[in-house]
Amino acid sequence: MKGAKLTLFMTSFVVLLLFYVSNQMTARPGTISGNGNPALLVGAPLLPLFILMVLSWGRIFRVHSISQRFSIVGIILTFVHLIIAFIYQRISLANYREIIKDAYFEKYGEVDSEYLQQITTGLTIHVNNQYFNVNTFFMFISFSIFIALAFYLWDTQENKVGNRDSQL
Repeated sequence: MKGAKLTLFMTSFVVLLLFYVSNQMTARPGTISGNGNPALLVGAPLLPLFILMVLSWGRIFRVHSISQRFSIVGIILTFVHLIIAFIYQRISLANYREIIKDAYFEKYGEVDSEYLQQITTGLTIHVNNQYFNVNTFFMFISFSIFIALAFYLWDTQENKVGNRDSQL
C-alpha cells in the first residue's frame, strides 16, 4: 500500500515537472517560431505516466475497499470538475488569442486573423502554456482518478454479478 502511494506521489511530481517544462517552451506573443514543438517530446512520457497513475489509484481504492456510493460520488465530482476545467480552458484560450492578437498588432501594425487561428490551433508552440498549466495539470490528475474510479466500480459490479451467478 505504501508503494502505491509513493508511486502516485512520485508520478504526480514528475508529471508536474513535465507540465512546467512544457509550459516554459511557449513562444512569446508576437514572435514567430520555427517549425515543430519541442514540448511534444517532453510531453511524450505523459501517457505511460497517466496509465501508471490510474493503476496506482486503482490499487489504493482496492486496498481501502471504498464503497459503491463513494465511487459514484467520486465519478460525478471528477466529471463535473473536468467539465468546469475544460470550459475555463476554452475561455483562457480565447483570452490568450486576444493577447497574441494585440502583440502582433503592436509589433506589425496589422493582424492576419487566419495566421492567428493557425498558430493557436492544434499542438503549436504558441499555445503550450494553454495545454500545460496548473489547470490542465489538475485535469490530468482528475481524469486519472475518474478512470480509476470507473474501472473500480465496474470491477466491483462484475464481482458482485460473478458471485451471485456462482451461488445459483
